[in-house]
Order: sequence, then C-alpha cells, then structure tokens
Amino acid sequence: MNLNGYEIVDRLNRPSVNSRVSVRIFFMNDGNTVDPAEIISVSIFDKSANQYPETLLNASGILEPSTIAASALAHYETTGGGILNTNTVKPTSLYEPGDNSIFKNGPGEYFVVVDGITPSAFTGQIQNSNVTATISNEIPRSGEFIDIWTVKHPGSSNYKTVINTLFLYDNTFYTTTEAPSIKCYNNLITKKIELGSKRDLKILTEFTLENRNIDDATKNLFKTALAINPKIKIEKINEDHNLPARVEVSGFTDTQNLIRVTSENTFMLNWDTETLRTHPQLLAGNLGSMLGIYAVTLQYEILNERIVTPQMYLQLV
Repeated sequence: MNLNGYEIVDRLNRPSVNSRVSVRIFFMNDGNTVDPAEIISVSIFDKSANQYPETLLNASGILEPSTIAASALAHYETTGGGILNTNTVKPTSLYEPGDNSIFKNGPGEYFVVVDGITPSAFTGQIQNSNVTATISNEIPRSGEFIDIWTVKHPGSSNYKTVINTLFLYDNTFYTTTEAPSIKCYNNLITKKIELGSKRDLKILTEFTLENRNIDDATKNLFKTALAINPKIKIEKINEDHNLPARVEVSGFTDTQNLIRVTSENTFMLNWDTETLRTHPQLLAGNLGSMLGIYAVTLQYEILNERIVTPQMYLQLV
C-alpha cells in the first residue's frame, strides 16, 4: 500500500517492527462489508503481558480509558465522538508519517498505521472520558500484540470491542556471497467474469532463487520476500480488424493505490465491470462489444528489479 508517497506494509505481509504497518480491519454483516456507526478508538497492547485479552475489558466488555492510559503501547482516535463522517475519518491522501488518525480505505475497510520509523506520541484526553494520557505509539520490539477496536454498530446499540492479533517481526538480516538471481512465477486465477459483476482479479506469485551456491535455508527466506509498488493494467483485446487491437480500460497509474497484497504475495484488484458501460473508450467506439477477452499485466518491484509480467487473459461474458 502506498499512502501519499509512503510505503505502508500490510499487517499480513510479515511486517518488520521498523516499518510502517497498516493495522487493517474489515467490518462485515451478512457477507457484505459495512461501515459501523461509530469507531471510537484503536488501542494496541503487548500480548505477552495480556495472554487473556478479555482481562483488559470491564464487566461490560469495554476497554476502560484508565486501562488505555496505563497499558496501551499505541492509541489512535477519530474526532467528534467517533461518529464516522468526513470530519472524523481522515482521507488517505492526507497521511503523513507519525499520523495517529483512523483512516478509511473503502466500504467497511479501516486502518491505523503503526509507524516504526517516525512514531508520534498520542497526547491528550481519551475520548468519552476525563482521562488524560501520553502514549508513545512506539512498539519497542518484535513479537505478538493485540489491537482492540471500540465500535458501535448499529447506532442504537451499545459499544463493543473487536480484538485482533498483530505480529511484528525482526528484520530478516542475512548475507550472500553472490548477487541473488530471483525468478518470479505469476498466474492469474480469475479466468472468467460476468459483465456487471464486481470481482477480485487474483494473481498468485511465487519467488525462487536460481543461485546454486546459496543454501536452501536462505532460499526459503526469499519465498516470503516482499513485493512492493504493485500496479495492474487491463486491456480489451479486439479481433475485429476495424478496431484497435488492444484498448486500455485501466492503466498502471489508475490502479497503483488500489491493489491489495496478501501474506503469500497474492495480488488482488477489485474490478467493477459495470464501469465499462460508461467507459470513454466504449463511447468512442474503440471497444466494440464489452464482452470478450481482456489482457491483464502486473507490474511490481522486488529487490532491485522491476517485474512486468507477460499478459494474462480472462474472459468477460
């Protein structure tokens, strides 16, 4: 994920304690992503000191402000009482290092950034309380932590807590006596999509080292190497000789901040095919039919290389 020019590592992608980490959550209801009525705060605690996270909660299952002030390693809040609107959830385009805001990245998708490079302390009054605290917002070591979200949904209900696990890793430091020669395998899993649907384009990626003189233990480390700055281009393939052979419907620049990367380096782009009905290229007569074959090209960076994959194809029916 790239926020305002800064690279942010997702919580599932083996984040280093010395990196900027997106602590992300998806709110779901009946199989759909939904926005909660309110998000009051997000607090992060050391799991080793709280083996049973429920011990941090009061009898009503709520995180007390006094507990946050005494034990939290990091704390993040919205403003205005936690009600979700444009004044309380900061746009991702305004992110700056050390930002202690809660961000929204899409329907039901929210995150805070644990900044292991330039942390900035939370100082002030904890929401919905008279408790004032200064919390460093600096995670001092690698290990297992818990993030506790205090939310309300629906608006007429009581506050509740949502507890997740966060792992931060030491930098995986190792050496080799020769430059690594890495080989990349990419495979588009999504082969067929119905027109009008909104689907994730999923591209599986594997990395292997071709160096014979590098031992297997080091080679295994490269299997979890982090691919960064992913971008996807989608082009319509026309067989009609009266039309352009390839027509771009979504470019690398359009998708560079929209791609999600899993811990297994699977790239995912959510493509709403309904937007093709009003696409400028369709209105200009360059697509012919919206149905047909589309080419998907993935670009990303790993080590000192920029990888552009061969075109992978899917059918829109």
